[in-house]
Amino acid sequence: MSIKEQYIEVFNKNQSSVQSHVNFWVEHVVFSWQWWIMVATFIICWTVFWKLKKSKHLPRITIYGLLWIIVASNLDGLGYELGLWGYTYNLSPFLPKSYVFDYCLIPITYMLLYQYFQKGKGFLYANIVLAVGASLIAEPVAQKLGLYIPFHWSKFYSVPLYIMIAYILRCITEKICRSILPKN
Repeated sequence: MSIKEQYIEVFNKNQSSVQSHVNFWVEHVVFSWQWWIMVATFIICWTVFWKLKKSKHLPRITIYGLLWIIVASNLDGLGYELGLWGYTYNLSPFLPKSYVFDYCLIPITYMLLYQYFQKGKGFLYANIVLAVGASLIAEPVAQKLGLYIPFHWSKFYSVPLYIMIAYILRCITEKICRSILPKN
């Protein structure tokens, strides 16, 4: 069997899996109370963010938030593909990631954290509190609501990852901002 034929076989199996996921979503997810909670969460969080954001910090926190979206969505997709976790309920059936976490809750909380605590011990302590809260409170709540299923993942793995990613993205954000934003 040629590599092209092997790839076509893998591709067809993947298409079958995608179709199964779409069927599951149509039959069990869309318009369920969990789906409506995710829609409402998405809208409410972005509305609250827009009211709490400070215009003078908007370029900086937007860069930070976009970096969080890139990292969260890619790591989420990787974790899903590796079978570390899954999501029973999604806003859309075509990407098995959680839009509410990747494009809403994670970036918004980190943008607001960065707006109020940009440096030093404040940033460290706020990050620790957020990482612990997200990992040890929010993840189990999402699990209890049936939104999130950890297969080969412990909530304790998330704590250091959140903290480490926050610092790496802050460094990247600061570097970008130094090069593109006017000095005050």
